[in-house]
Amino acid sequence: MKHTLRCEKTLELAAAVKNQEEETLELAAAVKNQEEETLELAAAVKNQEEEEEEETLALVSCVKMIISAGSSLVQMCIVKVAQNMDVLERKVSILPVSLLKDLLPHLNIYYLDRIETAAASKGISSSVVWAGLWRDLDQTWRWRLKSALPDQDWKQRCLERLFHMVLFTQVRRRGSYLSDLSDSSILSMTVKHVRVLSLHTSTRNICRLASGDLRPILSSLETRVTSLKLLDMKSLFKHGRKYVLFILHRLLDHGSVREVVLRRNPDSSFLSWLMSRCRGPQLTVSTAPETSHADGIDSRCRAELEEPAAKRLVLDVEGNPEVLCAEVSSSSSSADRCPEGQIHALDLEVSKREIMSTVSRILPTWLCLHTLHLHSDWLVSEQEMSVLVEALRRLFLDPGCSLTALSVSHVSGHTHLMSVLRACPTLQSLCLEICPPADTNTCRPQPSVSVTENRELRLEKLTVRSTGPMTVACFLPVLTSAPKLNSLHFTGIHLSQQFFRTLTGSNPSLKVLKLEDINLSDCHQEILQFLERSVLEELSFRDCRLLDKCAVKKDFLLPFVEALKGISSLRTLMLSQNRLATSAIEMAELFSGCRPSKITKLDLSSNFILPAELLEFAQLLETYRPVQRLTLDLRFNPLDRDPEVKGQALRKLIPYCNILTDDWDSRSTMADHISVM
Repeated sequence: MKHTLRCEKTLELAAAVKNQEEETLELAAAVKNQEEETLELAAAVKNQEEEEEEETLALVSCVKMIISAGSSLVQMCIVKVAQNMDVLERKVSILPVSLLKDLLPHLNIYYLDRIETAAASKGISSSVVWAGLWRDLDQTWRWRLKSALPDQDWKQRCLERLFHMVLFTQVRRRGSYLSDLSDSSILSMTVKHVRVLSLHTSTRNICRLASGDLRPILSSLETRVTSLKLLDMKSLFKHGRKYVLFILHRLLDHGSVREVVLRRNPDSSFLSWLMSRCRGPQLTVSTAPETSHADGIDSRCRAELEEPAAKRLVLDVEGNPEVLCAEVSSSSSSADRCPEGQIHALDLEVSKREIMSTVSRILPTWLCLHTLHLHSDWLVSEQEMSVLVEALRRLFLDPGCSLTALSVSHVSGHTHLMSVLRACPTLQSLCLEICPPADTNTCRPQPSVSVTENRELRLEKLTVRSTGPMTVACFLPVLTSAPKLNSLHFTGIHLSQQFFRTLTGSNPSLKVLKLEDINLSDCHQEILQFLERSVLEELSFRDCRLLDKCAVKKDFLLPFVEALKGISSLRTLMLSQNRLATSAIEMAELFSGCRPSKITKLDLSSNFILPAELLEFAQLLETYRPVQRLTLDLRFNPLDRDPEVKGQALRKLIPYCNILTDDWDSRSTMADHISVM
């Protein structure tokens, strides 16, 4: 019995062992299968790794190629976004600030204009981009006076320039800012920013504005253009007189043009037609007695005013622009008369004999004219100036006279300053370019003759440029009679010590003083005394030899700087062409101490400042840290002598200054000689 039980247990154990062996075999088979799968997976992974390695190597190679070409993946993406702005425009605003800032230079002008609002909301200004585009369009910018402009002015200036180039010439489409834009789309966009329209010899396509295709462009110009520059009318008329006159008629009579610049007038009939826009709404002709210089002027004026406008303008056989205007304007009936515009500011180049034959004859009728500039390339004779002064006198006798600013060039003598002021006692601004006789070195005003017959002048701005030797004694009576004078600009006049004393006593409201090409080396004490009692906002000593007689330059510069710091109203200081050289370092002291200057514009151009001296100036400025950001003009200094030191100086200045500089080559322009003459 026991033996039987033992056998049964043995059989059961054997069965269990067999089952275990079978399970073990199954497990071994599963493990084998797993190993096979693992080996297959490992092989797949290895293949994947090999493929990824190949892709990685290819990508690295691609990146290396991109980097070698001077670009980056980010830049490639930015360019791609710029090329697909028609789809991505709405999503661009969610870009990080850094990427959005990098995107702006790659956009064409259409999308740059549209994205400005989104960029401004993130504190990004597009001014630098627009300024760069303007410099690309205007290759002469380096030789022009540059100034810091508000953001919107760079954009307006750029688009206005682009309008002229597309309409009248040809534009090289070398930049991304014109990509995917047709001429018509560029014109439609830029015309909204045109304020000054310039027409000159290169405007071969001006007559296109009279065509039906560009009628919307001309209509837009009528509403937006306020200043019209006709720089060569003789050449313009060669392109089709009838259509040019029609365009001028639309801009002047139907448009908003109030300022006109006219150069190379083709004929007296056109000048008369144009000048009829200077008349006031109600014309009165003075009945004052005529002088010997003005015989027959009044009678000719009356005859001129009594004639219809169509007869005053002797047009050629191509017809009157008003006729063409009626033809193209569907809303106008033949009975409707076109309006006649008003010119408020006129800059006129007069040819020989035009002052006597035309200008002086009709000048007394220019009642709506506020500003008049008369330019000539020849000397205005005594007789012509006398006739002009008489015409001005009769204009100012009319109570409807609006003229407040007058400028005349190439006047033969200083005595005409007095006669003009007597004829125009209510004039507020006067600019004369005087060409004194070659045999006259001084001038002595007659003390018995009053400038305005014991009346105070309303003169607020006086500019006198002399092309020959002339002393300030000629102008002291004018300064004494102009207590409201707030701006004075003298060029090429020999000053005396009495000049600064007169300014202090007679012109207490003077805010702008500009002296140019005047030797001030003997006037140091008078300058300091004048500055102590000054309320100037702008001071300019350009080419004034300030330090020529200083044995120790600091002896003048230090008290000069302290006096400037005492003028709390001073914002602009211009010291160009004074051969400051190493002394320019002293100008950094303007921003030192507990009472620093509030100057925001400092002009140190053309002063032979070397890179090492600029670096020392920059180090002082970095120490003093001006409160207001400074516009610093450093052009035409030999900073190219040491580019590395120049770079160090500029990097120190950038946090505190808007720097005006250039790539002037001092070694090829006799800079050493010019700067120390």
